[in-house]
Amino acid sequence: MLMASTVGIGLGVSSLAIYSAGLFVHDLGNDIGLTTAMFGLAFSLLAFGTALAIPVVGYAIDKFGVKKPTIVGALGLAVGFFAMGTVVHTVPAYLATMGLIGFFGASSGPIAFARAVSSWFDQARGLALGIAMMGMGLGGAIIPITIGRVIDIYGWQNGYLVLAAMAALGILPTLLFVSEAPPPKNESLVDSVLIEDKKSFIPLRGNILFWQLVVTYGVLAVAFTGLIPHFVPMLRDSGMSAADAASIFSLVGISVIVSRLAIGFLLDIIEPTRLAAFLCILCAIGVAALSVGGVVYAPVAAISTGFMLGAELDILGYIISRYFGLAAFGRAYAGPFTAFLIGGGLAPIWVGTVAEQAGSYTPALTIITALTLLCGVGFLFLPSARKTKTQLPGGNCVKPGTSPKASCESDL
Repeated sequence: MLMASTVGIGLGVSSLAIYSAGLFVHDLGNDIGLTTAMFGLAFSLLAFGTALAIPVVGYAIDKFGVKKPTIVGALGLAVGFFAMGTVVHTVPAYLATMGLIGFFGASSGPIAFARAVSSWFDQARGLALGIAMMGMGLGGAIIPITIGRVIDIYGWQNGYLVLAAMAALGILPTLLFVSEAPPPKNESLVDSVLIEDKKSFIPLRGNILFWQLVVTYGVLAVAFTGLIPHFVPMLRDSGMSAADAASIFSLVGISVIVSRLAIGFLLDIIEPTRLAAFLCILCAIGVAALSVGGVVYAPVAAISTGFMLGAELDILGYIISRYFGLAAFGRAYAGPFTAFLIGGGLAPIWVGTVAEQAGSYTPALTIITALTLLCGVGFLFLPSARKTKTQLPGGNCVKPGTSPKASCESDL
């Protein structure tokens, strides 16, 4: 199940769509007149479409389980890529299709797999989530080189058709192996009443911790995710060939792979919020080096950004499961993840706009550095995810080794 989750995430929207988008910019610019700003808008529409669907996806996962929503999302993703390679011939059609890919492919993302993995693992939950999320790192390492080669030899249309086939292939591991663990016989009283009305989102909306996560992840996305889709175009503008730029960008995916395992292991040992703050500082240092030293430091920026990219959703899945339990995991995860997607949708717009107006990416890189450092401070203001086992809507919790009934009976 864990390996199937890894493959499923690697063939989902968060991997195939994000890591491939920048590879098509140069050819789409020549064939349909796509500009840098329009590409930034398209990437934003992809994120906004996903963000619009995520609350519904979270509810569907909590109600119907992980298998059905994930298969529907994989089918939607495959159809969207197929449309890109066959019927998209104008910039408006490209923009609309990117938005539709985000919306209909949203449930092929990591949320369902994170819940499935969390249901099977407790003490080693961090490492298990890291292994599963490693699928995005594998995608980041393989997709740029593979699809870049297809584009160079067979054209961008066939690149999208290959992506469609890969998305369809992602249905198989989910269909055959992905499932949730059966509820334990001694299931926590708190987990069973975390959301008294299973159809209501109000208890979570009134929780200050929930909103802390929403704001922190929204700022995090605005801070650094805008660099990802612009990384290859930035290197191409400096005079690099498509193959060289793709090779450097693949370092992001390789770093994500290493980060998934290392951060997942560390999540079970040290405080997750402090770990997140450290990764923000590391990412800021890499981006600052690229800003000051130029493209010679592009590998440094790619590696440090990959480490940050390889940790954000692992940490989110871990702390959501510890703060809120699994009873409403889908809906609790959906809030910060939606904010992350919206921030990720805005980030390429402002990065592209600043780059066009300034004539270079240097000012945008400076802003990214400052915002990423600010994110590190935001993580430090979150409560410990290791001192609380399950967070209640009212802010009270069950501590490890404490009877749920004894510590929370008055609140219930």
